[in-house]
Amino acid sequence: MHELALPKTDKNPFLNQTQVLVYGTNIDTELKAQIVKNQLKQVVGITHLSVDIENWERVLRIECSIVTDPEMVLIKVKSMGFRCYEL
Repeated sequence: MHELALPKTDKNPFLNQTQVLVYGTNIDTELKAQIVKNQLKQVVGITHLSVDIENWERVLRIECSIVTDPEMVLIKVKSMGFRCYEL
């Protein structure tokens, strides 16, 4: 039986891989968007985020490491009193 031997490193190989998370929300003003952005910046792995308040779904778009848990983002946004659902 052959096993794939991965090189041993101190770094997690998944940290450099990214994902894009897209959510519909009810974030409808720049002030609310800034509040959400400030809170989400604390989530590990998030590198960029934006809220499109002109889109009818008020799209929250997040670029992050694949180690970032999409469910944690949902919980965090909802805990601030906003609706949030995956698109």
